[in-house]
Amino acid sequence: MNHSKWAREADRIGPPRARTPWRAITAVAAGFLALTLATSSAVAGEFDAAGHYVPSKDAAFFEDFVSPVRFFPDTADMMCFPQQFAVATEADALSGTSVATLKVLPQCQERFLAKLPAQKASYRGTVWIRHGSADAKLIVIYPASSNRRQVTARFSPTGRATSDGWIELATNDIPIDTTGDEPPNVYLWMFDYAASDGIDIDAFEMVPHGDYVGEIACEGARDPVCGEESLCLGGRCRLGGLSVPPLPEGQLRDDMVDQMEGQLQTFFGGKLTRLDYLPTALETLEKLRDAKTPWQFWNGWATAIHQLHDWHTDSFGPIGEDPSPYRLNACFIEGDADLSHSVVPSHPQYRDILVSHVGPDSAGLAPGDRLVAVDGQHPIAWARGLVDVNWGYHVASDPDSFADSAEQLGGPIWSSALIIRYAKTITVIRCNAGTCDGAPETIAVSSLVGGSGGPDVYCDNRPGYHIGPQGPDPTKHYIFGKLFQGPVDGTTPQEAIYGMVWDTLYGGGDPNGNVNKGLRDAITFWKANARGVILDHRAGNGGTLDAAETVTTLSRPVEIVAITRMPIESGGYTGPADAAEGLALFDAEKSFSAYTVGSATHDPLLPVALILHRDGSASDYMPYGMKGAPKVKLFGPGPTAGAFSTYIEFSYWGDMSFQFASGDTLSSAGESLMGHAVWPDFVVQQKQSDLLVGKDSIHEAALAWVRSELK
Repeated sequence: MNHSKWAREADRIGPPRARTPWRAITAVAAGFLALTLATSSAVAGEFDAAGHYVPSKDAAFFEDFVSPVRFFPDTADMMCFPQQFAVATEADALSGTSVATLKVLPQCQERFLAKLPAQKASYRGTVWIRHGSADAKLIVIYPASSNRRQVTARFSPTGRATSDGWIELATNDIPIDTTGDEPPNVYLWMFDYAASDGIDIDAFEMVPHGDYVGEIACEGARDPVCGEESLCLGGRCRLGGLSVPPLPEGQLRDDMVDQMEGQLQTFFGGKLTRLDYLPTALETLEKLRDAKTPWQFWNGWATAIHQLHDWHTDSFGPIGEDPSPYRLNACFIEGDADLSHSVVPSHPQYRDILVSHVGPDSAGLAPGDRLVAVDGQHPIAWARGLVDVNWGYHVASDPDSFADSAEQLGGPIWSSALIIRYAKTITVIRCNAGTCDGAPETIAVSSLVGGSGGPDVYCDNRPGYHIGPQGPDPTKHYIFGKLFQGPVDGTTPQEAIYGMVWDTLYGGGDPNGNVNKGLRDAITFWKANARGVILDHRAGNGGTLDAAETVTTLSRPVEIVAITRMPIESGGYTGPADAAEGLALFDAEKSFSAYTVGSATHDPLLPVALILHRDGSASDYMPYGMKGAPKVKLFGPGPTAGAFSTYIEFSYWGDMSFQFASGDTLSSAGESLMGHAVWPDFVVQQKQSDLLVGKDSIHEAALAWVRSELK
């Protein structure tokens, strides 16, 4: 995310670094989230006639950075401080005669203590910066003896700036309890996204504002005890306003809604997603014009983004940055609960949800156990219902693909694991001695407190790996940017069946190494040595088309199978009305936007089984380009994501950003592919009975087919 671009815009306001005590105060609109915040003596300081900053008469704390008190949380951070912070005398300091200059190393941050009176009160924090691009937080850390959790509020621009480049950042109201024998540490936390030559900081102020709200315990995402301005996360009501910018006021709010709607109407999606999902999102955006609080506005904005129902479309914000105190170190997979249908029949729309693999603190769950319900609903239905709650909401573009929701149910405590963040109860069926017909058991999420340590397991839709010691660590299940390859377990050297497990399809730009080169080297080896290949790509993160094209060179001749229409080419266009219009576009644009698969040196005799499940973007294009080759078969429980597009991303201060899908792909037959997934040739479900004996049903089916087709 490029946060620094907003700072560059801000630096153009007025004469930069003007060496004069006089300055003009102006309102600034920068980027897609231009904001204004009504400021007064009761909320923040003002400027005198000479342009000097005067703190609010009600300020509980003010720091003008003459000799600020810094916060040393532990010795691990000590190496950062000598290199990144200095107090310098500046003629154009905002307040007094000096400013703090922050110079950042990538692993560093800076903290400044705020000393507050002993009281329970709500505060609004403000700080002024110039140059660079700061991630700024107000953090309250309570002592362990208080059994209270950390509270964090993000700073965002208010709309006030000066003619010599100072920009005001502010939080929304944050409650702080400084009573008691051990008051919390309250500090300003600063980080420079741009790693620039230095951010100047001045006039850090905290003014009482709003009503104090104490910590409230809750259960489940929609616990009414939290009210409309809080969200129940991990058993605690979290004030929504702490994680979002101020509320844009008056005409600016209407202008912002107009801008958001215009961006989506012009650039969002392809044919299916524009027709089926865009109207609902636009209706939600219209309601923002009447928002009364920051949380109502920004959570409504995030909800609209989620309603676009697209794999490339997400909102990002710090509302869920604090980890849950609960631990459910287990992963879940779609499958066929063949041993427990007599107890709970399958859902008419969604597949059964089974425990795939576990680590320590798994609530006693084991592979093969069944997750019947979350808060009384089928787990997929429950997860999909969090559209207005979960800021990490992520679904496939194809309406029949649910793999993303299943994968997000469990996992590490710091991840987007849904159950430990938003659920009140889970209902499971445990298996015993090869049978799974016991009564369902309901478990309170609040009882899932971890303590045994051990590795976190990652959820990747794979119950196991099948390439021996060359494979991923089975205790963690973590792959992401790596390639793992070798002979397939349980096969003989004479069979010469090789496998590869990988998730990410980046080409030369891959930060973890050139995956494209790794793919090419593997293909060269297989052509020379293999009699069969199994490609396990069940958690396809996407990447770049060049890597997808590289995989197809193994098995098919050269062919243009589609054209990729990017944002500028498809802006404002719903899509071809019929195949004839689509075919005309394909013929007109294939010379410059072709998705070309295959190779003249492909191996037409080598059987290749491609295993799929949660696959999107380049991980859609890759199986689309492989499907149909005579010696290639696709295996999986259901469709890929259908994310045949690219995306546009917007980033902002306070770790707020969003992205939405843009563009479409037209097949050689002139059909729009956006939202239409790639289906396996062999639809295979993971069976509960197989999990109990350590068998990967889908891998076993792929292996059986490869053996029947050996080169």
